[in-house]
This record gives sequence, C-alpha cells and structure tokens, in this order.
Amino acid sequence: MQVIVADASIAFGSFTVFDGFSARFEAGQVTALVGPSGSGKSSLLAAMAGYVRLRDGSITIVDQGTSLSPHADLVSWVPQGSNALARRSVLDNVLIASLAAGLAMREAVDVAEDALSQVDLMTRSGEQARRLSGGELQRVAIARALASGKDLILADEPSANLDERNTNEVAAILNRLVSRATIIVATHDPILVSSSHAAVHMRQQVSTVG
Repeated sequence: MQVIVADASIAFGSFTVFDGFSARFEAGQVTALVGPSGSGKSSLLAAMAGYVRLRDGSITIVDQGTSLSPHADLVSWVPQGSNALARRSVLDNVLIASLAAGLAMREAVDVAEDALSQVDLMTRSGEQARRLSGGELQRVAIARALASGKDLILADEPSANLDERNTNEVAAILNRLVSRATIIVATHDPILVSSSHAAVHMRQQVSTVG
C-alpha cells in the first residue's frame, strides 16, 4: 500500500497541529515519520488510520491501483508500549488479532505462531505476557499487528521505552516485515530513522536514508 498525503491540516479546536503538509509513503518499505514531540506525528498516523479527521487536504491509500479513504479496517496499529493482556499467554495476545481478522481457530493459531516466529518469540509463546521484558512486549505488539493480516502497519514511537539493544532489535524486525506490509513509523529515534528505507519530515522535507 502507498499512502499519499496532500496539503493536509489537522486542528483540535483553535489549536492547529500542522498545516499544509504533503508527503508520499511508498509501498513495501519502512518509512520513518520524523519530528520532535508535538510536531503532529501521532496525529498524522491517526488520520491515516481514520481515527482523526483532517481539517483540510486529503489522505489517500492506494492498494494495487485502487484509491481508498483512510479506515481502521485497512491498518494495524503498534502503540507506544504493548497494551498486552498481562495474565494471558504471549500466544493469546497475538491470537486476538488473527481471530479478529475472521480466521477459524486452527488457522488463527498458525498465523499467530508464524507472527511470533517472525519476531523471535515463539519459544515464549506459552508464558504469561507479564513475564516478558519491555523489549519483548514491544515485539509482541508487532507480532499482533502482523497477525492481523493488514497490509499497512502504523507504529507510533515503538522505541519510546526501549534501550539501544532492544531498539536495534525492533528496527531489524520491522525491516524484515516489509515483504508482508508497508510500515510507517512515527519516531525521533536516530536508530529507527537510520534503519528505515526513507524518512519523511513533518516540515515537508523528504529524504532517502542509506
């Protein structure tokens, strides 16, 4: 999926978050949406997911030549932190997504286990989520997004609470997943920015990384 943002503005009451922003987020890659706290990164992600309405401009999601409006059904969201169900197993936390996608139980389990393998957590699948580290819980959140089967993954500051080692692990995992989904990461973490295929700055400056 490609995401095209054209002359977009978001405001909450009299407060303008950003105004006249345009950018393209190309399909099949990790793009870092870069800017300091308060620049509107999370608000733009929320607009891409259909959670927030634009004041002006447009966001178009292009899927195999078809232009679509933002909608929650098109995206999977990776929040800051994992939002894990602490006393449920790691597998159960990921299984929620594949079941919500409408899969029968056996297939849903297979998809969830595959997603856990992709983030190197299959060996922890039977443990309660509360026993995992912060970095491992963030990887559970990524696995849950992958298990949803959505072609567009939006990650909001996924390294906000992680140390350098765990941030590098998350960056490597996101890059491995581009064969399955287009990934947009709101961040100001230099590790995630440098590991991404491209960076889009909230000031309408687009740069290719690497």
